Amino acid sequence: MILQSITLSGWRCFLDEISVGQFSDQINIISGPNGVGKSTLFEALRRGLMDSHSVTGLDVNAIRPWGRVLTPKVTICFSHGGVHYRMAKQFLEGVFSRLERKENSAFR
Repeated sequence: MILQSITLSGWRCFLDEISVGQFSDQINIISGPNGVGKSTLFEALRRGLMDSHSVTGLDVNAIRPWGRVLTPKVTICFSHGGVHYRMAKQFLEGVFSRLERKENSAFR
């Protein structure tokens, strides 16, 4: 699997939508000072790939920005075996999970 980009919103310190990528298929480095959201970005990637969209509990409630009623969302674009995919998940409210494959320049 080759990660191409990640987009998230309503996730800890990221109130508004933020996108990171287009990543290279080589080594990529994400750097910045403490407190800008590097760990949050990786947490969203991990939860997007590994957690069910319907997960519950205190841990998943902690991803919502403090004092806000926002719905955490993550979209991960990646390729595997030369095929491009887009996976989107929304947690806590209006939960959903969607995996799309790119066919003829459109995700389906």
